Amino acid sequence: MQISKIRPFIQVLFFIIFLWTFISGQTQFWMVFVFLSIIFAGIFGRYYCGFICPINTIIHPIQILKNKAGFSGKNIPNFLKSEKPRLLLMLLFIVGLGITVNAMINGSRFPLPIIIISIGVLTTLLFNENSWHRYLCPWGFLLSITGHFSKYGLNVNEKCISCKICENICPAEAVKVENKQNAEIFKKHCLLCLKCELKCPTNAITYKKL
Repeated sequence: MQISKIRPFIQVLFFIIFLWTFISGQTQFWMVFVFLSIIFAGIFGRYYCGFICPINTIIHPIQILKNKAGFSGKNIPNFLKSEKPRLLLMLLFIVGLGITVNAMINGSRFPLPIIIISIGVLTTLLFNENSWHRYLCPWGFLLSITGHFSKYGLNVNEKCISCKICENICPAEAVKVENKQNAEIFKKHCLLCLKCELKCPTNAITYKKL
């Protein structure tokens, strides 16, 4: 069985784990897990985004409901596609981490995960999930740095027929098909959601050592 077919169950499992750590006040364990995932993304790619991230687990169903209701959302403004907004959000995120750590030391809690999830949901409602994954997610910014050096990732073989299905369904704009050549998947942006692998009509996409 392709792992892409059981991916939703894995997402739900990790979402339950996330909720437990947050409700029980054990958020530090989740944060350690996330930072380890950022490190291991340098080997295995951004598996955290595709299988574990609670934000992705929440916003993708929202995007599906929007599509079924016929709400495509606005195009994300060009200024949000530049590095400055993402760096600013990253700076605010670092400040939030500092506040969170200080709160933990003092025996209290700061709802940083809820704030980030809320921003992700709002972005998806106003624009689309691609906008969050590709341009605004602070975790994605860090994962794209280590993910650029990953030793494993999605590979496109000679079976590719340049149909652009993978490019059109990618939620992170990580796939490009140009001049009828084989699809190119940029591993630093790839979420490893495996949607392209699942939908490829010729089974030209596989996860392997690059």
